[in-house]
Amino acid sequence: MKLSNTISYIERRFGIEKAVSLMKNAGFTAMDYMLNQLCNDDSPLSGEMYRERAEYIRKCADEAGICFNQTHAPFKFTDWDTSFDEVVFPKFIRALEISAILGAEIAVVHPLHHFVYAGHEEEIFELNMNYYRRLIPYAREYGVKIAIENMWQTDPLRRHPVDDTCSRAEEFIRYIDTLDSEYIVACLDLGHVGLIAGAGEAEDMIRALGHDRLKSLHVHDNNYRDDQHLIPGMGKMHWDKIAEALGEIDYTGDLTFEAEASFLGNYDDEFIPVALRFMAQVGEHLIDLIERSRVTSN
Repeated sequence: MKLSNTISYIERRFGIEKAVSLMKNAGFTAMDYMLNQLCNDDSPLSGEMYRERAEYIRKCADEAGICFNQTHAPFKFTDWDTSFDEVVFPKFIRALEISAILGAEIAVVHPLHHFVYAGHEEEIFELNMNYYRRLIPYAREYGVKIAIENMWQTDPLRRHPVDDTCSRAEEFIRYIDTLDSEYIVACLDLGHVGLIAGAGEAEDMIRALGHDRLKSLHVHDNNYRDDQHLIPGMGKMHWDKIAEALGEIDYTGDLTFEAEASFLGNYDDEFIPVALRFMAQVGEHLIDLIERSRVTSN
């Protein structure tokens, strides 16, 4: 199992050349590359030389002795409804191609969920089935699996988290099983699970998804009220039970943190290597707990 971390924050802060070395030296064995910069037309990855830029990023990682295990497709577009086919959808195709260049096995692709969810579940389901089915041929072409992520949204009046696409196990399973493709898997965002009242705990969702569906994780902690993206152990989630559930289902994906900015942003440049090493040690401990549970379960 690879120990991975998102790299977008430290790339912005230090540049890609130093960022990959910091990750490697801290003890991480892989990285998750955020491709939301594709929403920005000024990004090198949005321009004509995007392949050369992606190849350079891959070269930096290779020279540092660390790999990219997964990427995160863009998700902050402002023109979803006005120019989806002309502008937005091609960005997802490019994200899959860049993922392949980086050597990532998985690209996390959010479901379309920028709508009012309650009362529109079936309409959104059909929209997403069409969306992912259009992407599957490109995933096959580039040899990259698409991981669907469980989402949440904020109640506009009460300002607390409420249901959204795939926020509950039954719907998440329906998405994966209906698409029924070797190129479609689940990325369980552990922190998102507890935000939804009545949806159960992250460990419950792990067991519901099971070995065959769950192939990717976003690992972070929170207080069950806010999407804080804390390091495990700094919130209220039950990491011993989460590790136990992952071992029970014989989880074969990687452990990928999504907590770098909320933690590392508190420290000066000199302390960043120490802070990253602490993050890696937390991940190493979780992997050890998972492996112990795997042995016990088998």
